[in-house]
Amino acid sequence: MKKLTLLGLGLLLFISCKEEEKETLVSTTIDESIKGKFEVDSTSSITWIGSKQTGKHSGTIKIKFGEFSVDAGKITEGKFVIDMNTIHVNDLEGEDKAKLEAHLKGDRDDVEDHFFNVKRYPEASFEVLTFTNENGVDMLEGNLTIKNKINKVKFPVSLEKVDDVITLTSPEFKINRTLWGVNYGSKSIFDDLGDKFIDDDIVLQLNIKEKK
Repeated sequence: MKKLTLLGLGLLLFISCKEEEKETLVSTTIDESIKGKFEVDSTSSITWIGSKQTGKHSGTIKIKFGEFSVDAGKITEGKFVIDMNTIHVNDLEGEDKAKLEAHLKGDRDDVEDHFFNVKRYPEASFEVLTFTNENGVDMLEGNLTIKNKINKVKFPVSLEKVDDVITLTSPEFKINRTLWGVNYGSKSIFDDLGDKFIDDDIVLQLNIKEKK
């Protein structure tokens, strides 16, 4: 009987631990005090990292304007317009910096597929579709439009209120640029690049602040 009692206690503890683990996995990070419609501040930006065989470069792109609505800590709708003419390189200076920025924007009229071709496509945009909590992580899904091509993207986000300012941020996440026709230097598109290719994945990170 004593052995059965100990076995029962052990089983009860095991079940309790499993229930606690399950509860932890689905815990929410939502701050339900956040509510309202918020206009995006002009200091909001997207950080980017692009890589190739010989290294990588990083920089920012500014959010031109946008707004998002929050109800009980959940993003219900929103749209952000990205100014592609503000592509900025952080890790270079002088002539090298200017050359790479012009290259990314598309400095050759005779090449249609020259990175982002901002003369023809000066803006990109992101429109919110859903906001969910998955295993304790808030996830934002929406339509990302670049070069007039639309694809869904989904990534983790944090929505915080600090000193009465609402901030929407994300950890780093990746998108495959070729899905938007940004094919320059892609070995998945071109066969003759050798080791002079540029990775298809671009790393992005959001830093969006409410306009005061």
